[in-house]
Amino acid sequence: MAMLLAGDERGLRSDRPASGPQEGLPWRPLSPLSIEAPHVLSDVAASSPEDVWVVGQAHGRPLAARWDGTSWSVPPGPPPSAALIGAGLEGVAAARTGHAVPDGSGPAGHTDLRNEPAGRDALAEVIAVGGAYDRLLGTEIPLIRHWDGTGWAEMAAPALPDADSAQGYVLTDVTMVAPAEAWAVGHGSGRGNGLVALHWHHDRWHPAGLPDIAQGKLLAVCGTSPWDVWAVGAADRAGLVVHYDGRAWQRIRTPATRFPLTDVTAVSPDDAWCAGGGSVLRWNGRKWSRVKTPIESANTVTAVSATDVWVGGAQGELAHFDGHRWTWMTAPGDLHGTAVWRSSTVALPTSAPGAGIGAAVWMVGSRRLGGSVSTPQHRSFTSQSGEG
Repeated sequence: MAMLLAGDERGLRSDRPASGPQEGLPWRPLSPLSIEAPHVLSDVAASSPEDVWVVGQAHGRPLAARWDGTSWSVPPGPPPSAALIGAGLEGVAAARTGHAVPDGSGPAGHTDLRNEPAGRDALAEVIAVGGAYDRLLGTEIPLIRHWDGTGWAEMAAPALPDADSAQGYVLTDVTMVAPAEAWAVGHGSGRGNGLVALHWHHDRWHPAGLPDIAQGKLLAVCGTSPWDVWAVGAADRAGLVVHYDGRAWQRIRTPATRFPLTDVTAVSPDDAWCAGGGSVLRWNGRKWSRVKTPIESANTVTAVSATDVWVGGAQGELAHFDGHRWTWMTAPGDLHGTAVWRSSTVALPTSAPGAGIGAAVWMVGSRRLGGSVSTPQHRSFTSQSGEG
């Protein structure tokens, strides 16, 4: 990782009324994980505000911790192989799958998770992905883990086309698009077409065909349904966006960016966002356009709705979009200017009567060594977008 990290990684959640954030008070820090430093947090996912997962690496081993609405726990995972070096989890996806209902808007046999209220009695299903270097094989290998509500199990990764075994690539992110259906993305270690996408369906992972992009890599993935999945990353050093329509992956034209795109979120098939290297782009159903924000180092983006969007930066910045204007939000004092936000997500409220917990937005990342950087004064302005 090309960043300076300290051992005091923390997650932030935004507790706020359903009507939207209130200036000056949305964010608060949570207690740190009860794990000896150093550790790194790479991703966060939530099936509800009472079931939130963060993943990363601690002491060269995969890390997965769970927030139950009150406190953290670190369930034990599969024992790591002694042959692995730098094993870690880079992406996580969580969903409630107990009472999913078909929405009827896509191909037969698919189910849209967005129509499922996350009641307490629904089963939580979690998938985490990552990678490691196998010193015996002399190459990188993917890691896939599955949480079935009671424990973690190692999942078998598939071999890529023209390979005899699951090696030579790592996974960077995963998204669940339906019960027992998910996409994971990553990149290979060669210098040819490095794009990797795996489809989990019928309890097995299968490699998918992707556009041929030299020195390409995928870093994040998000989907609203099995026939609307976005993945972002890099083509050499520039940003890259690809889309899956239920039949095939295709590269989608975007405004030029100088750096990789590191996160993507989708509200609906005609409203998606991606960010990375200071750039923020938005999809309107026809094209991607550049969006001007107060964040100079935009790194992650998540959306509750089209009028409730959050962006986090690699210098600790936070900003909110209400559909018309961006407003700068200050992080708590001890994180001010020192956080490197890696990932963000929305935890939708449960449908259980008396649950008393509304939607929450989470940001996770790491702390930079050294002092804080200067932060602009609180400000807001109208969003500007264009062809780029």
